[in-house]
Amino acid sequence: MKYVTDPDFAITTTILVCSGLILGAGLLAARYWRNRSSWGYFIVKLLIFSCLTASIMARKVIPYRPLPTLGSSADRVLDGCLEIFWWLAAAGVSVGFMRIFVVLGQRPRESKLMLDILAALVYIAAAFAIIANVFELPVKGLLATSGALAIILGLALQSSLGDVFSGIVLDLERPYHVGDWVIVDDGVRGSVIETNWRSTHILTSSNDVAVLPNSVIAKAKLINCSAPTRTHGASLRVRLDASHAPSGGCNLLREVLLGSAHIIHSPEPTVTIQQLDADSIEYELSFSVSDVAALGEAQNDILDRVFEAAAAVGIKLAPRVGTSASSLRGSGTEVAVPDRILAGVSLFATLTNAEKSALALQMRRKDYKPGEVVVLQGTVLNSLSIIRDGVLVATEMAGGSRIERLRLTPDSYFGEGGVLTGKAAAVELAALTHVTLYEIAKEALIPLLRARPTMADELSTIFVYLLRRTATDLEQPADGDTRGLVNSVAESIRRLFSLH
Repeated sequence: MKYVTDPDFAITTTILVCSGLILGAGLLAARYWRNRSSWGYFIVKLLIFSCLTASIMARKVIPYRPLPTLGSSADRVLDGCLEIFWWLAAAGVSVGFMRIFVVLGQRPRESKLMLDILAALVYIAAAFAIIANVFELPVKGLLATSGALAIILGLALQSSLGDVFSGIVLDLERPYHVGDWVIVDDGVRGSVIETNWRSTHILTSSNDVAVLPNSVIAKAKLINCSAPTRTHGASLRVRLDASHAPSGGCNLLREVLLGSAHIIHSPEPTVTIQQLDADSIEYELSFSVSDVAALGEAQNDILDRVFEAAAAVGIKLAPRVGTSASSLRGSGTEVAVPDRILAGVSLFATLTNAEKSALALQMRRKDYKPGEVVVLQGTVLNSLSIIRDGVLVATEMAGGSRIERLRLTPDSYFGEGGVLTGKAAAVELAALTHVTLYEIAKEALIPLLRARPTMADELSTIFVYLLRRTATDLEQPADGDTRGLVNSVAESIRRLFSLH
């Protein structure tokens, strides 16, 4: 028996098998590249679309026209399937092309909402094209029916749709981006970590996630602290006792701001007198930080420095408005400046009052102009210096350039390493502002150490403790265990002061 093969049937079968294999391989490849590479995912979709286009051209079918009525039922089913796959592949290529632009623009998270909306519109358009050209159904009636259904759904989902359209407006206007620090008028503040169809997610300073509907943000007063730059300005108000001139208070507080490493110095911090009365003076300290997230730490540091600087120069913090300042003041005579300054030196915490008074009588005042070098790097200091007013900048040479390490403000001291151990200074100290400091020469400690030899062990213990606690020290760092280091420092003190 002889079988006769229909050429058209063979071609149709071949096209159908090839199209099925192409779709299967393409779907597997697309699934593999979906989360690995946007370019790879797009290229796979483009290859699927090209192969389907070639299959349709081989069948002489035009996708955007209704199918011809001639031909067998099998041919019409095959052509219909090819057209459906072609329209879906065209929609996939269009969406992939848009995603490539988003990836190249490096805004995948900020543009997610708009991209999803455009992708939905593309697939809806492809669905209507399939209905009109493949199934040959009247699109107008379908649009009318879907319009009525959309109205019913819109009324039922009014609140959710409000969030969606508010999200579209926010995505177009872009008042903030992912990573920006924002403040919403209901008190929520933090960093934007995600924006989607319905809401915006904000990571607060307490490491909680606040989920705000887009409609709420669209109506709220929103402050973007990261635009146009991440630099953020802030201010603090401080009330000081009126026993000193306002100009002296301004200079003191300005030195406090210049000495803080948590704020930036461009724009320059300022101090303004806000109120003056018989009992107190109110100052406003204005400064800037490099990032709003560092504001809390900067405020704590500044207030701590204000307290220390005021105590160092004998200025009291004023009470709140409405409180009698005279009722809060202590009675008796004021402590002399050297005694008051010496009381803040932790190195001399074990000294008796008589020993501190004897040291205070040996203190000598020195003044330096802005820019003047106080200590050269590598110098062995023979005196302990306590800063009363002003700011010193500690720098060292590294890589051929001078790098700032830290700043010393009122009530800070330096030189204890050179006096007690003979070590050289590891940094250079220069005056940033007018500086007033009090020096205690090494010779002033000799009578105290000879009168009480155990003081060498006390000073060595405190010195090593301060050296271990302080991350950045002005002296060359010492090695060894703590107990051995204490003994080594005590031996150096006895040798330098000839106590054997």
